[in-house]
Amino acid sequence: MNTNPTAQRADRSFVSHIGSFRLQQTRILWSTLLLIFSISLSQAQVSFIAESMVAQPGANIHLPIKVSDFDSISGFQLSITWDTLVLQFDSISNFDLEKIENFDWALDSFHRMSMFWYADDVYSGFSTENGHTIFTLSFTVIGEIGDSSWVSFTDEPLAPEVIDYNDLPVPIDFTYGLIQVQENSAIVPAFVPNLKMQIIPNPCREWCDVQLEVSQPTDVVLQVVNLAGSVVYELERHLIPGNQDISIPAAEALHSGGYYIIVTSEQGRYIKRMLVQK
Repeated sequence: MNTNPTAQRADRSFVSHIGSFRLQQTRILWSTLLLIFSISLSQAQVSFIAESMVAQPGANIHLPIKVSDFDSISGFQLSITWDTLVLQFDSISNFDLEKIENFDWALDSFHRMSMFWYADDVYSGFSTENGHTIFTLSFTVIGEIGDSSWVSFTDEPLAPEVIDYNDLPVPIDFTYGLIQVQENSAIVPAFVPNLKMQIIPNPCREWCDVQLEVSQPTDVVLQVVNLAGSVVYELERHLIPGNQDISIPAAEALHSGGYYIIVTSEQGRYIKRMLVQK
């Protein structure tokens, strides 16, 4: 039995310290859980969608940027990039969000576009229907036949962020636009909102599953496209309504690096980025 008063005080001090530490851990855990719970309740993920197109050399194209599940949003910031050897930026127009005075954009020296917008009433936010065009990017096609360029959402110079009316971050989903330079031109619309797609895991090593949520029976073509725009893997499937999985043998078919998964049907095209790490 320890009868040393100094030792007893030290023991009590240690116990008090441990109790305080555990209380602090509990508070941090509850704060984290409450934040996650608040975010999960606050908003479904918002989708930003760049259309895909086929265009002739020298053509002037007008590329709509659309949104889905844009509900009670108080503000966002985005960055968009493209291949400047294929597309020459001309203008941004057709702005259709609440108050153009609350929207601003800029190009940096690397021709990356950054932009931000906030709602007129940030406490209630702004909502719009699925597939609504919030602005249009205009380009001149300066590439040659066979060239292609992604119009991509990126994290430089501004990391993407969406805030809802509770001032909470909202999950974001992106559909990139693929501009292909060919003799015949046509707009290839993106899925809004008949198909939802996730890639799990991402990054992947051996296999990855493309998880699709389908609202109606449809035939799809799934393509894996490298960053140069070449198709390196392709398959066709008939999908029934519900949740469907398509597996891609990444270890066999793909090298390490970045790719785009493109799912196309009669209704349009959906694109997501994938990373393979071996």
